[in-house]
Amino acid sequence: MTEIIAIVNNKGGVGKTTTAINISACLASMGRKTIIMDADQQGSSTIGLGINKQQLEHTFFDFLMTDIPLERTVIETKLGGLHILPAKDDLLGVDHKMMGLANQETILRRRIDQKMAEPDRAGYDFIIIDAPPNLDLLNINIMAAANRLIIPIQAEYLSLEGLANLIDIYKRIRETINSKLSILGILITMNIANCKLSREVSQDLRRFMGTVVFENVIPRNIRLAEAPGHGQPIIVYDGQSAGAVSYMAVANEIISRLNLK
Repeated sequence: MTEIIAIVNNKGGVGKTTTAINISACLASMGRKTIIMDADQQGSSTIGLGINKQQLEHTFFDFLMTDIPLERTVIETKLGGLHILPAKDDLLGVDHKMMGLANQETILRRRIDQKMAEPDRAGYDFIIIDAPPNLDLLNINIMAAANRLIIPIQAEYLSLEGLANLIDIYKRIRETINSKLSILGILITMNIANCKLSREVSQDLRRFMGTVVFENVIPRNIRLAEAPGHGQPIIVYDGQSAGAVSYMAVANEIISRLNLK
């Protein structure tokens, strides 16, 4: 069974794209065939994996809104086992285009069901969706298509307030559109170990949310911030850095939570 994991947060700047890129890369490096779907019009995951947006012929928009076969939209990255469905600014205004279609909340789910069943496609173990930082129709489609959510959150109090809103929306989608949806984990990112605020927020988060919070956290790390500028996931750019070690630990925790060998 393919695990479809959406990386979501309606607040920007929390490490959502960094998490999508690096969890995907770590899973692929562990022998799990993985595709990252860049569903953000900024195309940050696309850029972060070294792909020139201006040279793209087909994108996530085409996958979502047309019958173009999967193999014409997917690009294989330099890291074996990792593919990307890239994005660019053609996603701007996609909500308006979807509103004119039937069953508009489940367009992405139907496209995945249709195109991932193509007979010449080798199956993916993981589909990781990098969702845009808002709560629009596209995000509803993403949560309707996924069976798991990972929520990156920075250790600051305003992030906790945004988390409460996101969980309310998750519950409504689970009750009305996608009963199979669950939260795989909440991931603390940009953590500063010796910062009192980070410690207090992390403690509050674990007290209120319990074991749904990943045991491992992602530190604020210079090498991790540099890697997208070089078009590489952190395990390729600097596999010995604190960021690489942390994301690999989270990937192993994902495997464990999903009871995969």
